Order: sequence, then structure tokens, then C-alpha cells
Amino acid sequence: MIYKEEHILIPMIMEGFEESNWVSVRDGEEEIGYAFGVTPGTMWKPISASDVHIPLETKSIGDKLNLDVGSLSQKQINIMLKTLPVDITFVDDKDEVAYYSDTEDRIFPRSKGIIGRKVQKCHPPDSVHIVEDILNKFKSGEKDVAEFWIQMEGNFIMIRYFAMRDEEGKYVGTLEVSQELSRLRALKGERRLVQWS
Repeated sequence: MIYKEEHILIPMIMEGFEESNWVSVRDGEEEIGYAFGVTPGTMWKPISASDVHIPLETKSIGDKLNLDVGSLSQKQINIMLKTLPVDITFVDDKDEVAYYSDTEDRIFPRSKGIIGRKVQKCHPPDSVHIVEDILNKFKSGEKDVAEFWIQMEGNFIMIRYFAMRDEEGKYVGTLEVSQELSRLRALKGERRLVQWS
């Protein structure tokens, strides 16, 4: 293995890598960890690091949106959100419903008519005060998560609300995530290999 690294892998890397590739490697080192408990020093400084770290808003690759990690097209993002085994609804900082994942087996029915509507008007009158309390605590920074679980038609439903904040901690909206957990709660033991039947 050492021979292959020294005579094949490293020469190929030295031939093909640019400084921006090394910056990406260095950025990921902390998360992956180091061999033999050795932590590298800070002597190496990339010459063009400022050119490599382009602000997120200005980065794009063709029709793809660069995210904090990786890049996806609008189509891929839409399919991914519809494939997740949860219902997602996003309410913006003006309390307006801006998005919901239109999955085939939604737990709670939604229609496109709620897009742009105040979230308070999407709940029964007797629960609006709860919605208001959650939003107020999220906006003030007092809370970041609110959780509920209910039994509905024989299913165990987990409903979670998350305050969404930008890098500066500014509130940008609330994410509602609902999931039917009956099957997961019933799992026992372990299954280490996939079983198709």
C-alpha cells in the first residue's frame, strides 16, 4: 500500500491537483480526522485562498446551486425534498408559507393555495395561539426547536418545528418537519443487510 501511495497515488496527485484542490482537502481534514493521532501544523498557507473561498451567493456551476457542501440542480433539490420520508413546510420570516414538499403520501393535506398565506390562517382558530407562541420564541431567540407527537388513525406522528437562522444568527423562517414513526418505533434487534422482501 505504501509503495502504491508513493509511486502511483502521490505522483498522480502532484500532476493533477491545483492549489484550490489542496485547499478543499485541508478544509475537510478536521471532519475526517488524522492518521496515527498526528495533527498537522499551520505552516502551509495557500497563495490564492481568497480566490478559492468565493461567497456562497456568487458561486454556481452551470445550472447547479453550490451549497455549503456540494452542488445540486433545482430539479435534484426538488426530487430530493419529495423523496425524503418526511413532510417539510417552510414558513418565511414574514410568517408566510413559502414551500411544502409535495410528497405522494403526505401526512397532512396541503394545497398550493397556502403558498403566500400567513401560517396563522392555515391552522384552526383554537391552535393559533400555539403557533404564535412558537414563532415569537423563535424570532426572539428564546427557543430553537418545538416538538409535538400525536396518535392519528393508528399512526404515531412526530411534528417538529425548527427556527432557521443565517450565519449571523438572524431568524429567516421556521421549518416544520412531520414524520410517521410507527414502523420505526416497532423495530427490534438489528438488520445489517438489505432485505428486499
